[in-house]
Amino acid sequence: MPLFDGEVISMIGVVRKETEHQRIPFAFRLLTLTRILMILLLCGTYYNYSQNAAGWQKGYILFASCLFLINHFAFPRFSQRFALWQIGLDFLLACGFAVVFLGQGYPYELFFGIIGVTLLLFTDSKRVLVTAAVMLAAVWGGILLAEYILMDVVHGLDTAMNFGFVVFSCVVGSLIRFYMRSREKIGVLYEELEESHRALREYAKQVEMLTAVRERNHIAREIHDTVGHSMTALLVQLQAARKMQERDLVQSRALLINCEEVARSALQQVRLSVQAIREEEAQPASLLDSMRQLLGDFSKLTGLEAQLQVQGHLNSVPETLKPTIYRVVQESLTNAKRHGDATSAVVTVRGTERDVRLTISDNGTGTAEVVPGFGLINLRERVMELGGTVLFASQQGSGFRTEVCFPLQEQTWKFGGREA
Repeated sequence: MPLFDGEVISMIGVVRKETEHQRIPFAFRLLTLTRILMILLLCGTYYNYSQNAAGWQKGYILFASCLFLINHFAFPRFSQRFALWQIGLDFLLACGFAVVFLGQGYPYELFFGIIGVTLLLFTDSKRVLVTAAVMLAAVWGGILLAEYILMDVVHGLDTAMNFGFVVFSCVVGSLIRFYMRSREKIGVLYEELEESHRALREYAKQVEMLTAVRERNHIAREIHDTVGHSMTALLVQLQAARKMQERDLVQSRALLINCEEVARSALQQVRLSVQAIREEEAQPASLLDSMRQLLGDFSKLTGLEAQLQVQGHLNSVPETLKPTIYRVVQESLTNAKRHGDATSAVVTVRGTERDVRLTISDNGTGTAEVVPGFGLINLRERVMELGGTVLFASQQGSGFRTEVCFPLQEQTWKFGGREA
């Protein structure tokens, strides 16, 4: 354990790069000023009550007062290793008062109380404190013994009162140090908390940016894979229709009708992608409202009949799950219409204290073997990132079914019981 805590001396509750003078708190400077004033007041009391004393005794009072002042102003400037010597010098000067005015009943013990406060402000080392207590007991006991042997004087009541003052001063010093250390720790913890908040805000911004980039890349790829393919097919059909126009008008008309269907399908896919971008930027706060709006808008754009079923209370759904649930439903409906040519879909959400379950089923063409494409892979990754599970099920001619489950944190409290 170090002898002295230098941070308490130079900085209490403030963690800034300032000058040494600015880092000393006002309360600490006020305390040290009160300390030296009390010591000088005691020296003045000695001088006032020693009018009949010898000249060398008065000379000692003036000499000790000057050393106390020099030692006081050296405290903030000397390093930690000199602090113990400075306190030791104050202690020797106080002992000098007891020896110079031996047996005269002057309250030299008050010096010990003030020095005890100073010592406890600067260190909490058990080794130093025990050593100081032993030295104080030895010196104090020696002075009392000398007064009794040489002068047959016993100041029992005065000694008891002064001893109580010394103990009280030491307790106050330890409490002040505890308060100063607490302020220091609070300041450090506050700075660490502010730094953590700044890092967390930066991390949140990065996550939000990466999420937005991923969503836009996903939408861009969907547009490229679907609309680009449709436009390529449309261009080929138009070129064939232009060539067939000179040979076979009936076949050319059929090709133009086919081109119209391809163009209408491409336009619908563009609308879905744009709608997804708009919903990414601004979603309703409530999960139920956002789901209802999603199904209503999707039904208007595609003509698909959508039904929403809610079981339990959605209040238990954490905020972190709501965007993912929304995207799972959106992706499932898009796949149902785009790949399964479904005309109806049912979305079921069930929320309990243990988990959140989501089921999307449609009446599309289905498939004999489910081979996840880009959309389903992205959906599965979304769910697994939050610790959920996903199941895809389908049969040829029986539609497609997506089941998602998000387990929630389970908490258990148990009270009471009997001993076996």
